[in-house]
Amino acid sequence: MKNQENTPRIIELIGQRAANIFSARGYCCSESVIVVINQGFRGDLSPELAVRLGSGFCHGMGGAGCTCGALAGAEVAISLFLGPRQPGGMKAKEFEKVAKEMHDRFRARFSATCCRVLLRRRKEKNGATCKELTVGGAEIAAELILAQRPELEAKADLDFLGNRESKIGALGRKLLGRE
Repeated sequence: MKNQENTPRIIELIGQRAANIFSARGYCCSESVIVVINQGFRGDLSPELAVRLGSGFCHGMGGAGCTCGALAGAEVAISLFLGPRQPGGMKAKEFEKVAKEMHDRFRARFSATCCRVLLRRRKEKNGATCKELTVGGAEIAAELILAQRPELEAKADLDFLGNRESKIGALGRKLLGRE
């Protein structure tokens, strides 16, 4: 097995980039996680499609307050790289274990998976912000993906992951139709 010396740094960069996109572009948690994981590991979705794919999970399934969008986006992201219905994907039963591990790690880190509960805790000043949940979802997903597909470490787009956008720059690109 290849030495994965850059894995912790890549996971950190993915979390930082997810936070940056969440703030600068105004994407919700699920959109940010899917965009960063897809583009960070050079997935086959266009950035536009990645954002659209995550839109229904914002605010706990469209505002319903159910499953946290950061967790839902992370599950979509791991499916893109590990899911059984793609070339090189895992067997269904093995993938189910990884998907459950994503859920369980997220719950262990944030004590809940329900958007409504997580938001209530934040309002009570003892819970994570949506940005922190986005970072956590992206980091856990990246860790699980790299554990199963260590060859993706070499494919990671470090330029994209290391880039930081400003809100004004993101707005300018949007107005010019470059996003």
